[in-house]
Amino acid sequence: MKNAKKKKVPAPFVMASLFALSCLVVLTATAAPAAMQGDEFQPTPAAGTGNVIVTPKFGGAILGYDIERSGTEGLLSEYITLSGGDFFVATETFSQKTGAILKVVAKENQTQDDYVTQGIFGNIGLDLFQHAGQNHFLTINPLDGGKFTGKWTPPIKPNYQLWTTSVSQGTPNVAAYQSSFDTGLTYVFSSNIADNTFGRQISLKPIINVDEFFHPQIALDSVTNQAVLADSPGCPEPDCVSSIALVDLNTGKISKFSDNLGVGTVNGLAVDSEKGIACTTTLSDGGVEFYDLAKKTGFAVQIANYDGTPLDSGLDVEFDPIHHVFLISQWSSNGGNVNDPQPQVYVYDEEGNLKETIPVQRLPINPVLIALNPGKRIGFLPVIVQAQGLELQSFTY
Repeated sequence: MKNAKKKKVPAPFVMASLFALSCLVVLTATAAPAAMQGDEFQPTPAAGTGNVIVTPKFGGAILGYDIERSGTEGLLSEYITLSGGDFFVATETFSQKTGAILKVVAKENQTQDDYVTQGIFGNIGLDLFQHAGQNHFLTINPLDGGKFTGKWTPPIKPNYQLWTTSVSQGTPNVAAYQSSFDTGLTYVFSSNIADNTFGRQISLKPIINVDEFFHPQIALDSVTNQAVLADSPGCPEPDCVSSIALVDLNTGKISKFSDNLGVGTVNGLAVDSEKGIACTTTLSDGGVEFYDLAKKTGFAVQIANYDGTPLDSGLDVEFDPIHHVFLISQWSSNGGNVNDPQPQVYVYDEEGNLKETIPVQRLPINPVLIALNPGKRIGFLPVIVQAQGLELQSFTY
């Protein structure tokens, strides 16, 4: 990440740091309820690191990426630091099948501007364009057109910043929030990115507790039209367990609950809207938590190969709605060995059973997006090359 611009980049690609190394509490995992049964996912011998590598066209470091969930293309942004403090920046589309760069959507040389890929929503690409200290959100509709066609204009309040949106579920609909360090407040809202429409602004003031629910993880329950939020105070004590908040995007009603699961920073969140199940990962206990959102109850398992260090904890969580499994990344699977961490991606069913283990190449230490195409059972993750995320590596599951 460019140090000179780091403060301007919002959170979808730059997630909370893992270095809370004092939080070394280990909780005893509770078993999944016996009533939860079923298995819609069958492991495959073909699972593992794929042979598709995406290298940015101009050799820069990746600054945001995603792939179409039911298509053939992907989107990334890159930057190169130049002498004199300027940058070369670009956004490009690529082939999921070959990794080849298909089109250069935009590029600038000797600039202080930035392009940051925010995601792909349906077949619409979304880029943050930072120019002259202002944030603009540009759309590529359709993605295979390979050019900016419009703008997404969220109603951001003065001195507020769009912090993040929910990850695409294959449609243009998202939940998002804006926040302000000046006021200490956060507002959640819904949006259809294709139509550039927005729902009501819903303040989280009733549930914000210092930093808790100021910058929570967010997902969209598309069936109930609720924003699902997950957060904790981030400390290891027993009273610092995670909480879930449900925000009705129509009425503004907020409900919050905790089942005393998950200690420390919430690293990841994903939701199965069809079944109303949320999955989170937590830093201090290596926990993987599963919540029934209607019943407001949950259970936890400990992530595989956890050795008591936060470096072995789960990171990003993404949901495959076709096979009803959650995919979870892990920076280290061998006791936080910083020289040889042996990262993994795990596939868990909704009963907390580990179904597949996929070795991957070295990951960034912060939670980064597991970009999925569920129909093809493939994904992409950034690979660390010479201390920077210079490539995307495919995997199959």
